[in-house]
Amino acid sequence: MNLVWTIQAIKASAKEEKKEKKEKKKDEPGQAVYTEGCHTVARGQRRTFLRRLMTTVSRKERLKDAAYTTAGSALVCAGVHLTSAPLWKKKLGHVRYSTLSRRDKLYLGEKTVASLNGVVSGGLALYAIASGSYRGNVVTPYPRSGHWALGFFSGFSLYDTTIMSLSAGEPIMMWIHHALGFVGAFLMMYYRECSYFPVAFTITEFTVLPWNAMWYLSKFNVPQSSSVMRALVICRAVAFLLVRAPIGVTTAVYAHKQTKIGIVALYKAMLRGRGINSVAGRGTVINTTAFTILNLVWALQAVKAISKKKVQ
Repeated sequence: MNLVWTIQAIKASAKEEKKEKKEKKKDEPGQAVYTEGCHTVARGQRRTFLRRLMTTVSRKERLKDAAYTTAGSALVCAGVHLTSAPLWKKKLGHVRYSTLSRRDKLYLGEKTVASLNGVVSGGLALYAIASGSYRGNVVTPYPRSGHWALGFFSGFSLYDTTIMSLSAGEPIMMWIHHALGFVGAFLMMYYRECSYFPVAFTITEFTVLPWNAMWYLSKFNVPQSSSVMRALVICRAVAFLLVRAPIGVTTAVYAHKQTKIGIVALYKAMLRGRGINSVAGRGTVINTTAFTILNLVWALQAVKAISKKKVQ
């Protein structure tokens, strides 16, 4: 279903891109043909694979880049899962492992992959923002670190959706999160406009680390009233309060300061498609709004868990 939505969105804007190409003048030999942030590539310049990946201009090339990056990341996630699951099984021992439910056995490897995604995509996204890639412009820059952050997150979302479909009892919010996350990240790798917003939101993936640590400790029968467990519950709540809960506001505030027209005018331009691809602009507004709400709900749940005896 995620792939269907992605393909439909890409087809919807095909005509719009063709019109834009007709209006553009042909470049003279040696003239710069594409600029992303501070990266400008001249016609005829020899390009490595990485440079080519970040400076492709045709619709077909960008689609292939997004597909290869997502598929490669998904394969890495699957490989880590297949490698880590047997190791956790051995570490738990036959007695503990036999008491696990079918879902928990499946998630032994998934939690390791989710932690890896938190470190990789969250770390790359943090670097993209902290390095100043979007200073003074949050619309057109498309840094390499941001591309890899979105690519790994897209691949992880595809992998994790598969794992969720094999288990049972996942809340509807997780399905919404994965559907919007995959489609949004994939389309951003394709359109490469307004990438600041999804990259900034990807930083929240860091917060899965204390959550996953709690889950693993519970499988080793660590008492939920133990000091380690209680510390992790508090750590998770703090992480959610400092990162997830305010991400929508902090992202908007930064964009407002780095945009001459202000955040309100920028959002209007994104919704109306004025100077910004309509699919990228509207999709970004929809996703940022949805993830702001989801993050606030999860942060509230994390805070409430502090007063509960059972760790969730």
